[in-house]
Amino acid sequence: MRDAKAHRGSAPRAYIPAGRTWAAVAALLSSVLLSGCPASSQAPGAASGAARGGRGGTASAITRGSGEQAATCSKPKPVTTMNGSVTDNVPTDFDPTANPKPRTTVYFTVMLPKRCPGQTFPLVLQGPGWGNTRITTPAANGDLQPGQPMFTAVTDLVRALPYHGYAVISFDERGQGESTDANARVIDPRAETQDARAILDWAYGHASSLQLRTQPGSGIPKDLDVGTIGLSYGGGFQLPLAALDPRIDAMIPVAAWNDLLYSLMPGNAVKLSWGGLLCAVGDGQYLSGTGVGSPVGSMTTTPLVRTLCNIMGPQDPAADTIRTKQDLVTASSSSLARPRPVTQQQATQFFFRHGMAYFQQQQGQGLAWGGSSDPYPGASPPLRPVPALFFQGNRDVLFNMTEAYWNAQYFGAAGGDVRVITTEGGHMNPLANQTQGTANCGGTVGVQAMLAWFNHYLKGETSKTFDAIPKRCISVVPTRGAASASPVGVDLDSIPVGSLSGTGAIPVSESALTATVSATDVNPVFVPVTTIKQSGAVLAGIPKLGEIKVAAAAGAVVTPIAYVGVGIERTGSTYLVDDQVTPFVQGDYTRNPNVPQSRAVLLPGVGEQLHKGDVVGLLFYQHQVQYQAVASTGTLTGVTGLSTSATGLANPYTVTASDVELPVFVPGRYPGSRLTK
Repeated sequence: MRDAKAHRGSAPRAYIPAGRTWAAVAALLSSVLLSGCPASSQAPGAASGAARGGRGGTASAITRGSGEQAATCSKPKPVTTMNGSVTDNVPTDFDPTANPKPRTTVYFTVMLPKRCPGQTFPLVLQGPGWGNTRITTPAANGDLQPGQPMFTAVTDLVRALPYHGYAVISFDERGQGESTDANARVIDPRAETQDARAILDWAYGHASSLQLRTQPGSGIPKDLDVGTIGLSYGGGFQLPLAALDPRIDAMIPVAAWNDLLYSLMPGNAVKLSWGGLLCAVGDGQYLSGTGVGSPVGSMTTTPLVRTLCNIMGPQDPAADTIRTKQDLVTASSSSLARPRPVTQQQATQFFFRHGMAYFQQQQGQGLAWGGSSDPYPGASPPLRPVPALFFQGNRDVLFNMTEAYWNAQYFGAAGGDVRVITTEGGHMNPLANQTQGTANCGGTVGVQAMLAWFNHYLKGETSKTFDAIPKRCISVVPTRGAASASPVGVDLDSIPVGSLSGTGAIPVSESALTATVSATDVNPVFVPVTTIKQSGAVLAGIPKLGEIKVAAAAGAVVTPIAYVGVGIERTGSTYLVDDQVTPFVQGDYTRNPNVPQSRAVLLPGVGEQLHKGDVVGLLFYQHQVQYQAVASTGTLTGVTGLSTSATGLANPYTVTASDVELPVFVPGRYPGSRLTK
């Protein structure tokens, strides 16, 4: 058994000072946290119409349209854009307190490629990030920018797609941009998914004038040659759409989630900093629900989300008291909660049903998606095969690598071509001084792989770039300086989980370890697990715990929470790998709570090159910036700064972890692996 009462690590990374203005942070969030899409300034054009979502059925083998015809006319039409809207028969909200209207109008922009008479083109559907708006202008040319930060690179790729023979529809999700007559419901399969299906219906109805390629022989109603792309919220919309609409032929979800309960409350502790940041950029309708004061965000959200934001967002000076899931439940279910009380069942059901973990649970139990008495429109389990190229960030502290692993497991089990590329981009927390890296993993250039993916599955083209896309690539760029470091990755057949064995593996496990974090500990407590005795090894994959127990220690005055991450001690200094920390509220855990497919406690996936002599182990924090509140002045006039301190109360605890396993191996020797740069 390992014990670490005295073995102390170095201080965590520097925090943003409380005096930093909100305007500066909001600008950072727009360019780094979200998608970086340009705001729409054009009025909707004449291309509008009514369409209804709701097509069921299971696709058989994917059928492709004819190959893209060569442009033979002397004067092809140039790359052009048009704005439009579609009105579907989905209410503007399902919450009666929102006084919903019976129909929803969603606005979009169509970008068309250069085209000659008789040519037809595949369609790519793109959705924006949370709090952002649709893309309204194509790029100046089709050049790809492989060295851009990941979120910027994806947006630039979408804008360049018309120059590569694709029609693009970028749309404002309900509650965002021009689509604010309806309330955002966080990718509700009954709402946002049906809006996207209505856009596809509209596109099919205008396929002739837009020169879109249809698939009349597929057996699927209103079938198009269509793929999807987007990041964050725009990544999340693709997964239920692929499940519920058989027209989707390929998708590229970037920084998407699997289970929002896990994303926002892992280990039953509230990820306060992200809750505050997302609420701040997402919704200005605070407190009374009527938008009193100066709104920070520009979205309109469903009352349930507004209630939670009013409790843990920057407008509440007591937000830092919401540390645990139970704290949030108690506050949100109070009769004083505004705009309405929210029960635990309502909140849990709302967030859980908006991720693929729910779809997988229902399918595993032989139940319909949405429930047998009221299934989601278009539901017909089991999940059908859909080619999916997942991109996820090692240092993404909102939706981590393990969520991509779960998504890939589910879609891969359906029989589709599913691949996972991890990078140094994603949701970077400005409170933790994180900066975003590129969309590349070793020798895999992200934007080139994305284009090759669409070329293969939407146009039927083969290429060396497509053939070179690995089944799995884990970035192993050093955590320190990751944003500016040159890409280094490990190509693998599968994502390693826990301790490994066999050729090239370095088994790393500990049957039991304990640690005590005292009320006076400022630096994290480091518990060694192993010392690396050879060069060339990597830590790459998903750490696993058989069990973890957390109890109060001397001086505890609040419910204890253990904040756990993988650490490396090198030349006398200890650091946290990939900025990933998981909290565990007082109790005993043998699996990730709220994650039905979890069979053990999985920590966020990580990737790091190791040096001979490195000591690898676990770090335990008394407080951690990712779980601290965004500060408020307590007024109704907006936010003036950010805070990095919580209640100031001590959080001493003891922790016991058993069957601790870390994935360590030597690339090139471990079967199916190779290091690439």
